[in-house]
Amino acid sequence: MRPGPPAYVPPMHADPTPDPAETTVERVALLFALEAEAMPLVERLMLAEQPAVDPCLRQRHFAGTVGTVHVDLLTNGTDPRSGTDRVGTDAATMAAYMAIRKLAPDLLVNAGTCGGFEAQGGHVGDIYLSSGDLLFHDRRIPIDGFLIQAEGRWPATPAPRLAAAIGAKPGIVSTGNSLDFTAAELDFLRREGVSAKDMEATAIAQVCVQCGVPFVAVKAVTDLVDHPEPVQEAFLRNLRMVSALLAERLEAGVRWLGAHPRRIADL
Repeated sequence: MRPGPPAYVPPMHADPTPDPAETTVERVALLFALEAEAMPLVERLMLAEQPAVDPCLRQRHFAGTVGTVHVDLLTNGTDPRSGTDRVGTDAATMAAYMAIRKLAPDLLVNAGTCGGFEAQGGHVGDIYLSSGDLLFHDRRIPIDGFLIQAEGRWPATPAPRLAAAIGAKPGIVSTGNSLDFTAAELDFLRREGVSAKDMEATAIAQVCVQCGVPFVAVKAVTDLVDHPEPVQEAFLRNLRMVSALLAERLEAGVRWLGAHPRRIADL
């Protein structure tokens, strides 16, 4: 009898640990979608540009050391046809997987801008760190058994001390592939008490959970979803200012991480 194919072994973090909470944070990966969001932090931390982790993905890669931690910062790169930044869940999923496989971070942080909600006390410039489960708000699969896959509900790593170091509020993050939203999506966002609406975080969270890598999202509000002003107008007007504020807060968080060795449980 001819032997069958070898059993499938799912991909894992390069150095899996039985209890991730006891892992010392020595390598941190920061994933951004937009260069406008990322470059202020690259400059603050004086990170040096590196070769791309995979030339097919057109990502930009910057790296450096801050205290006790090595920092890798990646952007999604640009679309080869339009030249615009690559946004959304497909680019985020690939970026997260490549970062984990090639860079083996102990902690992965998705940082960037988001829409906030007046109903949740949100204002332009607020910073949120993910709490609870991360959601998808624009996936509708009305078939038995598919609801949790549609809605995501991937857990974020609790990080109250990191949130305090950043000056971030805890908030539920929900991800979709559109800057605007439908009435059904708005109902979902309100029902779930979402504080930050973005286009990448939950896609990254699902990769991290399946690979055993601790994950948090840090999101800065550029626009208010439940405000009459069109979100694209507020986003474009506030992007530069909010990205600068996000960089300032993230720098504080990274320097807190690097001040002395910290475990995931210490976050």
